[in-house]
Amino acid sequence: MPPNLLGLIIAAVGTIVTVGVAVGLPALAVIAVKYFKFRERELTLEMEHRQKSQQKDLVLEERMQRLEDALTALDHDVRVRLGIGPSEVPAYRAELFEGPATEQENPVDPIPIKAR
Repeated sequence: MPPNLLGLIIAAVGTIVTVGVAVGLPALAVIAVKYFKFRERELTLEMEHRQKSQQKDLVLEERMQRLEDALTALDHDVRVRLGIGPSEVPAYRAELFEGPATEQENPVDPIPIKAR
């Protein structure tokens, strides 16, 4: 092998490595920047989604609380099962705990039923 050929091979490999590094490093930098921007956008969307779902959970919890309050204010059996008495009810809700007023002991049937 001539000594001149070994120098040419080393120069060619050096040129290939130099071109690869010169093109590869900026390409890697662009890819890294794009990846981190994508990742940041993904995390932002995930955070927004969590906030929206948390907001929906709070709204649902408030709705459930209003329903429970309405049930306990109206249904005597539920109040008894939960151990809530009329003394624990605000004064403006006290009329809800009273039974319905009856006009007569034997109510009149408004629609008479005819036998066939």
